[in-house]
Amino acid sequence: MAFMFDKGRVLDRCDLVVESIDLIIQWSESIQSPGDFLLSPESVLIFDGCVMRLQIIGENIKKIDECTNGELLLKYPEIPWRKVIALRNIISHEYANVDEEIIFAVIRQSLRPLRITMLKICNELQS
Repeated sequence: MAFMFDKGRVLDRCDLVVESIDLIIQWSESIQSPGDFLLSPESVLIFDGCVMRLQIIGENIKKIDECTNGELLLKYPEIPWRKVIALRNIISHEYANVDEEIIFAVIRQSLRPLRITMLKICNELQS
């Protein structure tokens, strides 16, 4: 028998992840290098907002994994789920150690593939 979970709750969390990705991409459009996050009070605000949204992404991924008994995300190995959750843990517990180079790399390299996968999960759960 397959493990049962609340699809509506998972879909809501997926939507929050996609929303956060969209906001991060929008907010960070003017950021061309990791150092740009530190150039002005406004760019520091962009950094802080992006990091907060990365924390929200990690928290929702963690909750999706928990409420699906670790089974759902295994079907999507193209995303390093443990790393997503690990980044959330670093942001939550070691904020002073959050590195703008890592955040820049995550935004530029990892968010679009994550968005595609989250939308794929949504579509498969809804069908």
